[in-house]
Amino acid sequence: MSLGFILFAGYHVWTTALGMPVAYLHRPVHLAFAATLGFLLYSAKGQKRSDRAPAWDMALSLLALAGFGTAAWMAEPISERLAMVDPLSAWQLFTGAAIILLVLELIRRTVGWLLAAVAILFLAYAFLGPHMPGVLAHRGFGWKSIVDYQAYGLEGLYSSAVGVSSTYIVVFIIFGTFLEMSGAGEVLMDLGRALTGRFRGGPAKIAVLTSAFFGTISGSAAANVYATGSFTIPLMKRTGYSPVFAGAVEAAASTGGQLMPPIMGAAAFLMADILGIPYLKVCAAALIPSVLYFFSILMMVDFEAAKLGIKGLPKEELPDLRVTMRRAVLLAPIVVLVGVMLAGYTPFMAAFMATCSTLLASWCVPGKRMGLRQVVQALDTSGRRTVLIAVACAGAGLIIGVVTLTGVGLNISSLVITASGGNTALALVLIMVASILMGVGTPTTVAYIIVATLGVPALQNLGFEALPSHFFVFYFGVLSMITPPVAVASYAAAEVAGADMMRIGVTGTRLCFVAFLVPFLFMYEPALLMVGTPGKIILAFATALIGCVALAGALEGWYLGRIGAVMRMLLFASALLMITPGHRTDLFGFALLAGITLWRRSRRAPSSAQSPSNGEA
Repeated sequence: MSLGFILFAGYHVWTTALGMPVAYLHRPVHLAFAATLGFLLYSAKGQKRSDRAPAWDMALSLLALAGFGTAAWMAEPISERLAMVDPLSAWQLFTGAAIILLVLELIRRTVGWLLAAVAILFLAYAFLGPHMPGVLAHRGFGWKSIVDYQAYGLEGLYSSAVGVSSTYIVVFIIFGTFLEMSGAGEVLMDLGRALTGRFRGGPAKIAVLTSAFFGTISGSAAANVYATGSFTIPLMKRTGYSPVFAGAVEAAASTGGQLMPPIMGAAAFLMADILGIPYLKVCAAALIPSVLYFFSILMMVDFEAAKLGIKGLPKEELPDLRVTMRRAVLLAPIVVLVGVMLAGYTPFMAAFMATCSTLLASWCVPGKRMGLRQVVQALDTSGRRTVLIAVACAGAGLIIGVVTLTGVGLNISSLVITASGGNTALALVLIMVASILMGVGTPTTVAYIIVATLGVPALQNLGFEALPSHFFVFYFGVLSMITPPVAVASYAAAEVAGADMMRIGVTGTRLCFVAFLVPFLFMYEPALLMVGTPGKIILAFATALIGCVALAGALEGWYLGRIGAVMRMLLFASALLMITPGHRTDLFGFALLAGITLWRRSRRAPSSAQSPSNGEA
């Protein structure tokens, strides 16, 4: 089975380096690998297996190979036929229907019942259109038309979701795996420890920084929790943080990694592709919101440490920064990645060149040199990791296919506008809730694809620009990973921390509260997305940073000492005024915070005077 995963990753390395086939061939081949190997890798209970697959799963694997292989083998005539006009052969209808059912079963095994149920509901909607009420009604489609549209065109299974999976995402999974196996992850962890470990609440700050670094590459909040949380959560617990708070910090920080450029869990490439804008413009737009996200979490863990009297780590437990920097060459591939894209190359070519540079960088550090065995192992691991994303993207493709076939996206826009009465603020709240619900339990990129397909048309019909609209639904799709009741990052953190998942989810939601505010703000003032004059952007960013300090104080109940309910409400008002762009609100918010600060300094609480001074941050 390992050979199959090596060939899967190797095929994508080869096509990236030498040129990709046309979409009608490349995308079916991508799913042929993913589906065929998926039935061998995942058991009927959804667990990864290490032993030989039973005969039933082998039969399903062969059927998947036959179905997707048919689409790949007949790529040229399929690309030339008129969809839903030229009839399909009996074999094409059979294999087309089979691969739809096989994808649904694979979604259940790999991603879970939730995405599978959503895809089934959408397919049922395509059948039952005439029986739907009001604006949701449509003429309905027979099974042959649905199979034709979903399995033999570029609007269903092989839509943009699989297009991005087979070009951008898989190459970045390979890059991330090579980077991880070269030891770059250890360097990032040591850098985080060396830079923040000595400060008050250092272990929590280590978790925030390392998760920010690691999460932008990993593409999965849950994987990020397991990768970094296995070290940071026990460290936080040992220094005095509660298991719930330790798990919440890791879950919130790992989720935020998906919002951090330059990779953003690969969603940045898809957003750039959909919007038809340069990838670096998407990265620039994501920068300020992501900095606000992590800065606000850092301030909250700092104030929590002040309340609990948690000091920094002893010097002997911290890595030497100079020694760590000697291994910093292992991070050079990230610089190569950005540099190659700045030079005008495509993101997937940049990822390929960065992967090659990872091999070279590993040979500069003794004990980390990647030989043939490590390269093969990295390809094997990359192929295994790609299966889940490819299958999830195929599921998103089924949903996209129904949306484009039935036109339900426009109907949903009408529903949102009608339900909100034309009030844009209320409409944003409705779309926020819908985006969180639709993003539940799915990988970052797939969550974004689903919410963008259904939510962005509604926002644009309300008069909002395309870039803020895409970021709005993307943010809340990502935040579904930490928002109860279904929060995959919180579940992972609860498992590592040995604490209650729901309490971790609630605490984590509080820690990343600023992420629930910022999307509403940049919808009305895009300066937070780097849109506008430099002066306007700098002012919006600077005042929002100060507002995050006030927000942390209000939510943690600590600002130069413990504070009561009235002071917390005043701090919260100050934070909202400053985070909201605008000269008048900034002035009022800053004046209010200045007044609170002067008052607190003149009447310093006893608890504040007794708080630890070690490593004030």
